[in-house]
Amino acid sequence: MLEDINRSPDFHRSRYGDDDHLHAAISWIETAWKAAGETGISKGYDLIRRRWSPAYPETTGYTIPTLLNLAVILKRPDLAEMALRLAEYLLKASDPNGAVVHWQAGGGAQPVIFDTGQVLFGLLAAFQYSGDARYLDAGVRAGNWLVSVQSSSGSWVQYQHLGTEKVIDTRVAWALLLLDRQVGGNPKYRFAARKNLDWAVSQQDQSGWFDKCAFRLQDDPLTHTLAYTAEGLYESGLLLGEESYCIHGRKTADQALARQKPNGSLPGTFGTGWTRPAWWSCLTGNVQFARLWLLLYRDTGEPHYYSAARQGLSFVMYCQDMETTHPAVRGGIAGSFPIYGAYERLKYPNWASKFFIDAILAISVADGRITSIVYQG
Repeated sequence: MLEDINRSPDFHRSRYGDDDHLHAAISWIETAWKAAGETGISKGYDLIRRRWSPAYPETTGYTIPTLLNLAVILKRPDLAEMALRLAEYLLKASDPNGAVVHWQAGGGAQPVIFDTGQVLFGLLAAFQYSGDARYLDAGVRAGNWLVSVQSSSGSWVQYQHLGTEKVIDTRVAWALLLLDRQVGGNPKYRFAARKNLDWAVSQQDQSGWFDKCAFRLQDDPLTHTLAYTAEGLYESGLLLGEESYCIHGRKTADQALARQKPNGSLPGTFGTGWTRPAWWSCLTGNVQFARLWLLLYRDTGEPHYYSAARQGLSFVMYCQDMETTHPAVRGGIAGSFPIYGAYERLKYPNWASKFFIDAILAISVADGRITSIVYQG
């Protein structure tokens, strides 16, 4: 099968349309929510253990904007209701300071920077949609906590998952800038975001690759975490009106595009300077870069970004099982292709479907089928 995907230019072609893939992914997320008792969204399904994991606050957080965009675009109030119920779950998942612990942590565990930032996206989107001040109040508490524990360098050294300082926190900076835009009048969120972005830029080499971009120091970064970092820089640059951050995000996006295979896939990890490409593909990273390329297509008009995004999205569409009767697999996106690849091996993580949906919505904007995306995250 691996040889087939590398040899055949037609391997990645799906016989289904974009909308078919979109609705299948939405159904999978609804199933993951029900599997977690309609609290948060289950972290995902484990094929080996044949079970769903508990709800995951971090990824539930940034899935709320996706669901609210879908509710508006598809005229599906049930998805908006689901999003607000997820927001209620996030209120309970946060501590009094607004901070959030990792999904696997037990009672009394330390909160996590990245998780808290991603929950902030959900709280802000829920407030913008509903006007319920409880969500904004919780978001302000989360933002205040994030600012209070930031190091002088601009990174977050404490409260890191696995104890590793990470450049993916540009996505936390992005959330802080959205909070700044919402509340206004206090420059501390903007100041903290800019400090983090500057620190992240200092970790980027001339090739666009990032140091401190993996979950563990000894690991090569995933295309997933490289995309996290690049999109945080690009989106933050747009909010700040500062092109320099966008340029750094674009550099990483361009380097990834240059390494896209003819079938549309990207290697799952890269070592220093884009060396040591993995033999397997991280499907989440593929669709994240597809969405970022579509932002670049929107902002530059350069058609190669659209072509790369369409190719990458088509590859992941082929990997999405549309025909199985297994409810935990149908419409979901696996961690890796082949499914026994190193990232989320033999699992279907919820964030893969979230970013897949975001990429389909982005290409729908590029194709003129929808006009815009309202909620960010």
